[in-house]
Amino acid sequence: MFLLLVALQVCMVVPSWARVRVTTTTTDLASLVEMIGGDRVDVTSLSRPLQDAHYLDATPGMIMRISRSDLFVENGLELELGWVPEVLRETRNRKVRRGGEGHVDASRGIQAIQIPEVITRDMGDVHPSGNPHYTLEPVRSQQAARNITDGLIRVDGGNRELYLANLQAYIERSDALVQEWVERFAPYEEVGVLIYHKHFDYMLEKLGLDIVDAIEPLPGLAPSAGHVARLISSHTPQTARLVVMEPWHDQRVGRQVADGIGVPLLVLCPTVGSCAGAECILTLFETNARRIYQAISATDGE
Repeated sequence: MFLLLVALQVCMVVPSWARVRVTTTTTDLASLVEMIGGDRVDVTSLSRPLQDAHYLDATPGMIMRISRSDLFVENGLELELGWVPEVLRETRNRKVRRGGEGHVDASRGIQAIQIPEVITRDMGDVHPSGNPHYTLEPVRSQQAARNITDGLIRVDGGNRELYLANLQAYIERSDALVQEWVERFAPYEEVGVLIYHKHFDYMLEKLGLDIVDAIEPLPGLAPSAGHVARLISSHTPQTARLVVMEPWHDQRVGRQVADGIGVPLLVLCPTVGSCAGAECILTLFETNARRIYQAISATDGE
């Protein structure tokens, strides 16, 4: 509880006469920019909290926004492959295009998971560079924060020491959350969890939980009735203690699977701002971890 209160305090960003105009593709990245930039940045996310950033369309408003920006931050790992290349191609602001001083690929240096050795059409909507949802996990988010810090220093070098100090503070706070997770989840190491989509995998891995199956038979492919029936017949509360999913997928299917197995269904917060208690990146981490812990611990002895 103490760590959550601390996280809530550091969420507060002073709205001001910010000098560095930053556009990000997601609210998670916008929150990281605010953590590093403080009142030196004016940041806007192109996606809203409950939008799946895989499936946005490029709009004139997006192009106009980044054309007026000093820094553009994208998630990378093909998360925005369907729309960011078009937005960057159409902008007149060359410095925010890839390779420019005002462009940040936040995934640079990230140790991605689930990198396919080969890719075929029958594998579903896979990402060649690995799972792109690294901002849900504190330690990997630190590398994204470093990349953002480098970008801010490139376009606003006069405040280098401020950005570096804020980066160090973020690393220390996120490390403290992870240490608390290690202690809290120690009794539940390798407890089985069934997911809908591979969105929370980095976080579940950091919590020490075991992903035993997925409601999507392949990434991006809706489950058939036969697949749902297989999941229900294949799992028990001993193999999967919890079903986890995102709010933008069909919760009726998630409920059917969870009820069929006899375990809780937990709809987590997929992005900053997507639910109460997830106002910034640190409270997003802690809110999701707390809800998972409460759901799993409530099933003890059943």
